[in-house]
Amino acid sequence: MNIPQYARDHFSLILVVLIFLAILVVSWNYIFLFILALSVAVVFLPLHRKMIKRIPAPFSAGILTTFVLAVIIGICVGIVVVVSSDFEYFMSIFQTIINTVTNMLHLTDGNDFSLKIVDEVKNILLTMFPSFALSAAQMIPAVIIDMILFYSLVYLSIICGDRIWADLCSVIPAGSMDNVLLMAKKTKDILFSIYVVHVFIAFLTFFLAYAFFLLLGYGHEIFFSTMCALFALIPVLGPLMVIIFVGIYALCLGDIRGVILTATLGYFLTCVLTDLIIRPKLTGKRVKIRPMLMFVGFFGGAMAMGLLGFVLGPVLLILGLTAYEIFIKEGRKKNASEIMYEETKV
Repeated sequence: MNIPQYARDHFSLILVVLIFLAILVVSWNYIFLFILALSVAVVFLPLHRKMIKRIPAPFSAGILTTFVLAVIIGICVGIVVVVSSDFEYFMSIFQTIINTVTNMLHLTDGNDFSLKIVDEVKNILLTMFPSFALSAAQMIPAVIIDMILFYSLVYLSIICGDRIWADLCSVIPAGSMDNVLLMAKKTKDILFSIYVVHVFIAFLTFFLAYAFFLLLGYGHEIFFSTMCALFALIPVLGPLMVIIFVGIYALCLGDIRGVILTATLGYFLTCVLTDLIIRPKLTGKRVKIRPMLMFVGFFGGAMAMGLLGFVLGPVLLILGLTAYEIFIKEGRKKNASEIMYEETKV
């Protein structure tokens, strides 16, 4: 290939690629916000298409974007308030478990040992708090800018999404259009699962857990329910970790009724009913992916890409599986055409 000749013939295309690369390098620190905003917009675009039939597009995009930002802020503030208000209660549970374990193993005086551990943990947290508070205060301007940028990106992605997609489809070769549309559908479906189904399951888990912990009678129902809802966002494990923790606590208290309720009703309501019954029905035929694969996508992506991996991990996983399906389909199609050609020659 004559590279100089190719560069002259495709100068405009090369220039466009260089411009996009320059933008990517300059804005790399905000790539997480961009991908998060774009993925959220993909999920809300179908609702936007319905809303613009009755109200102007800018109003529709503004309402949806404001709703998304309000939900994110509300959830974050709620979690911080609940966890901080019940911190002492959590430490008392921690102390009870350590006390019981050390007494069972006859390692040392359980009460003194557990008190020392709890006091040490509190001292560490109290020592870290001033620096954490100072860092958080210094981050407030950056957080506000990030929120404004996120709001703007979601708004623009919603209001311009259909036009950009139409422009991209217009330059895709006709022979590849079906495969591209298949990948787009799979991506939309997995994003639907990540944002809509996961969030709905988390809220449902909160109310189911609240009813269970109300029956259990340990108090602090909001704290336990919030923890179950938060862990429900993690596939496979889900609130099972919270249920196991509460079961161990009940066992340390000698509450056999609590152990039985936690292992049966608590496990059924917060794990089986939500993850094994309701979640598959909500996703239905849209997302044909096993929970364990979703787990691999989440945590494999997180290990490779950090926080961004919780969104990109499952998306890249489903795109990889779709690419495999396309490869097999195209290979079989090619083999079939070659066989037909050989038969015509004979």
